[in-house]
Amino acid sequence: MNRLKNLPTLKIDPGRSIAFTYRGRRLSGYAGDTVAGALYANGVRIFSRSLKYHRPRGLYCLDGESSNCLMTVDGLPNVHTERTLLREGMHVRPQNVLGTPEWDFWGLLDHLHWAMPAGYYYRVFHKPYRLWPFFQERIRKMAGLGRFNPDWQPGACDEIRLNADVCVLGGGPAGLSAALGAAELGLRVVLLEARPWLGGCYAWRAGNGNEHGPLYERADRLASKLAHYPNARIFTQACISGLWGDNLVTAFQVDGERESFSECYMEVRARSVVVATGCSERPLIFENNERPGVMQVACAHRLARSYGILPGTSAVFSVGDDLGLEAAADLADLGLEVLCVADCRTEGHDGAWVAALKERSIRFLPGWAASRARGGKTVSAVELASLNGPGKKILECDLLVASAGLTTNSGPLFVGQAKMKHDPHTGLFIPQELPPRVHAAGRVLGHTAPKAIELSGRVAGLAAAADCGLAAEQELCDAQAGLIAMPGLAAASKILTARRIGSGSHSFVCFDEDVTVKHLEQSSRAGFDVPELAKRYTAAGTGPSQGGIPGHNLPLLMAELRDSGEGEIQPTTIRPPLVPTQLSTLAGRNHDIFKCTPLHEEQQALDAIFRRIGVWKRARYFSSDFSSRKEIRNVRENVGMIDVSTLGKFRLFGPDAAKALDRVYVGDMTKIPTEKVKYSAMVNDDGCLLDDGVVTRVGASDYYFTTSTGRAAVTSEWIRYHCRYDNWNFHLVNLTDALGAINLAGPNARAVLQKLTEADLSPDALPFMGFKEIVLNGQVTAKVMRLGFVGELSFELHVPASACRSVWRWLMEAGREFDIRPFGLEAQNVLRLEKGHVIIGQESEIRTTLHDLNLGFLWHREKAEAKTVGAPALKFTEHQEGRLKLVGLCMEEPSRTPADGSLIVDESIRGYICTARFSHTLEASVGLALVDAPLARLGTRLKIFQDGMGDERLEAVVVPTPFYDPEGKRLRM
Repeated sequence: MNRLKNLPTLKIDPGRSIAFTYRGRRLSGYAGDTVAGALYANGVRIFSRSLKYHRPRGLYCLDGESSNCLMTVDGLPNVHTERTLLREGMHVRPQNVLGTPEWDFWGLLDHLHWAMPAGYYYRVFHKPYRLWPFFQERIRKMAGLGRFNPDWQPGACDEIRLNADVCVLGGGPAGLSAALGAAELGLRVVLLEARPWLGGCYAWRAGNGNEHGPLYERADRLASKLAHYPNARIFTQACISGLWGDNLVTAFQVDGERESFSECYMEVRARSVVVATGCSERPLIFENNERPGVMQVACAHRLARSYGILPGTSAVFSVGDDLGLEAAADLADLGLEVLCVADCRTEGHDGAWVAALKERSIRFLPGWAASRARGGKTVSAVELASLNGPGKKILECDLLVASAGLTTNSGPLFVGQAKMKHDPHTGLFIPQELPPRVHAAGRVLGHTAPKAIELSGRVAGLAAAADCGLAAEQELCDAQAGLIAMPGLAAASKILTARRIGSGSHSFVCFDEDVTVKHLEQSSRAGFDVPELAKRYTAAGTGPSQGGIPGHNLPLLMAELRDSGEGEIQPTTIRPPLVPTQLSTLAGRNHDIFKCTPLHEEQQALDAIFRRIGVWKRARYFSSDFSSRKEIRNVRENVGMIDVSTLGKFRLFGPDAAKALDRVYVGDMTKIPTEKVKYSAMVNDDGCLLDDGVVTRVGASDYYFTTSTGRAAVTSEWIRYHCRYDNWNFHLVNLTDALGAINLAGPNARAVLQKLTEADLSPDALPFMGFKEIVLNGQVTAKVMRLGFVGELSFELHVPASACRSVWRWLMEAGREFDIRPFGLEAQNVLRLEKGHVIIGQESEIRTTLHDLNLGFLWHREKAEAKTVGAPALKFTEHQEGRLKLVGLCMEEPSRTPADGSLIVDESIRGYICTARFSHTLEASVGLALVDAPLARLGTRLKIFQDGMGDERLEAVVVPTPFYDPEGKRLRM
């Protein structure tokens, strides 16, 4: 590895060698190398093959803007090796090749490019239809990049969520200046930078951009200054994936050597955001512009300055801005033979860099551009052509450094809903209107002069500070005045493509999908002549790198093909994530975060087996018998108790409390008497069941009600949302976590509870559906409701969460003589099934109305003044045909119980089993199912398909519900 050493801009450590393997060969690189850089230093020039034509592809950029360098690393496919740091022992291999990258069998497809015009996949393979399965199988085998590895395991992933005053996106000179402007005022600043170091476009440039000396030294000073502020947090290798509403920034950070994770998902909620993501390069389009040996200016410059790798031996530059001239002169000083610099501009060059080329005897050709790269698999020569008349030159070389100029990295602004407009002068898409408390800075605004870049960053940082309420008006005005005094923005080159010289059949606009200028011409002729349509018709910009390479050229070319004015140039839509993110990264460490009821430890001591139910961990069983037979029998014959603290518990009070209840509940909530509870339901605007629960009136305009476990978190917002325009006077308090709840059920429930209170619990004093507040053991006040979800005499006790464990122990002690036992959710599930009671989400789905569940009787039709949510839909669907109806069923063979979710079929699917269990009480297998209305008649025989039974069908009969105690006598004991 012959590296340039002792360069002050190097980002590698030549003293630390790192071994890795490529295609079984043992190679080595240095600490700080990327995988692609290390491969290039070891002589690898062909990294992959393209998706459609299987053309050879090499190192083109160093920021993952194309799929050229996607490779399989340590078993993970589609790794952007240009931005993946080298680690000891890595195993790297190419992908999308049959053979080797140098000799790929599928390379013959390149000779058939004429047979694959734009949109051919839409028009060819489906005719005749009988051949489609043949083509489908083969297309699927060839589609996609890389090969899925089911054995690959992600490393440790983490997640971090931060709150900041100012979040700066980009660690270049503008981003550093913005962060400094905010940090100096004492604000909390978070800076995110995708590269492993700060400095942006300064980091590899040795030229003097201002009075502060070489640009790389200026970058180091800015970074060091920011690092001294304890209120500024800097994250490198942090790729931004999105900018969302209310200034939520999402990103992920790739591991550093000292981190404990491989990738870390990040969310930053900021009061103000500064977007300083800089620029990348707009590709120059010519014949064979993606051939290995063609690379962008910054890629060639960074290879040498940051990694000590001369990108070639003899080079031709074909550029469109002064950065190309600067790089040519600097690389010539480092030992690269620069044969010629062709600049597509005819004017506007920086005289100092033109003079620098002349001093180095480098031929300078203004008004010229590359028209073709020659060579087999890599570049061996370049054809240059004059853009202003006849003229052609052929130069032999092994490196073509090509760029049409700059394009802004505006992804965060696009996804943040900024209004972007093409600026004819700079040739860039520049923000015209930014979201609230979002600012842009630096090259993303078109600034190219170093001083202007830094000043724009400071302006943005001070403006962000003003968003946070800090008084920095004078400093901001001074910075703005200094920025206005700077020279205007530099004009961009107008070149798009050398179409007048080349045929366009191998002039690539999108490297990922092998889309050429010829394809865009075909798209335009077919009527798909705007960027969004052409993008879909040709697939340009839909590959792994999204709009990286074609994002700027595609709209420019389509405007040219339509002969549109520059004011009509529109970019294509950019969608998050801006950078591909692994699902394991989004999942973080996969912490099992859950809530525990106040009785969790009490049940744990009784050997409860817990299961995750939504956000809660709840006791599902109290023995290893998962049929819960003993628990069920104890409730039916004796007494048991279950923890129901997860129920939503609310207090609603105020002069208009009844109106609010009437708005969201389908029943008449104005006539609830004291010491009674009313069962009712909420529906959505479609009349579909949203929640059910009981409501009681505890005082004048004072109500207490419960909701199902799954809806406790949304009920308060649901009520406020539907009452937001009425100016009603009421207050809603969520008591879910403040109160615990225990359901004491069974024939002996009254005898147990009576031991703890002097209150009268007789059927007359506290009847079924009654409510009373009592005192337990003279110490704890409990709200008691006589309910019957499990079909037995039961008392639901709501007590303060802090006293819940004490009440549980008192009940256990009082019930000792009755052999009281706790029961879990599975026992409750069977008990309520035997009574035909519904659980939302189990016997209902998104389409299920009250009528479908035989709960239409809950709807009070005479509440027109309340404008009950869903009432019009309930009226419309009351007699609607073609709906699924809830029915009870009994299995023909009691020993064969279908699984929940099993399908009810005849010639087609006619419904499904919601819940089915073998009932030891009934000695039968019973269940509830949603079936087509014609099958809901009593006595209808149903056939049930269950996975794993082949053509065999289980049989059941529709029967009435409840299955157990249909008269409800046991509830009213």
